[in-house]
Amino acid sequence: MPIKSMLSPEVKAVLNKAVHSELQQSHLWKHIANQLQRLGYFGAQKYFAKESAEELEHYQTLADYMNDMGEVASVPALSPATARIGSLRDALELAYKTESDVLEMYADAYRAMDDDEGADDPVTRQFLLQFLEIQRKAVGAYGDLISRLDRTNDDECGILLIDKEMGE
Repeated sequence: MPIKSMLSPEVKAVLNKAVHSELQQSHLWKHIANQLQRLGYFGAQKYFAKESAEELEHYQTLADYMNDMGEVASVPALSPATARIGSLRDALELAYKTESDVLEMYADAYRAMDDDEGADDPVTRQFLLQFLEIQRKAVGAYGDLISRLDRTNDDECGILLIDKEMGE
């Protein structure tokens, strides 16, 4: 007997959007890491490579939840990552914007789990709280890095110190 899904089609669509976001973000972080390596920012390269791996863990958390609820997470095609990174600032500003957008996506998903349109799902709503917390911290961390970068006044020694610390 096949397992019956405990997720409505609306909830499944919301979760698959999150799945796509996590995979796309992992893809982007790999791209940024490669660009930073080319520029000689090896600490930031290591940092973004680690971030990429963490996004895959987030994907797996979503996939495991969907499986527990009788569904299978989609594995979507990803858009190519083409952003040209010419500096550490470019990387951090793109990361901040990306994390902010993902935070908003999770906030929308959380709100969607409390509606009358077929997505009233308190279990999924509670599950999504962990992603709101992860995103809040990520936005804060990138904001802090940008603030520190601002304090260097584009002094290469200060930038290299930040790069070194990012790799530790």
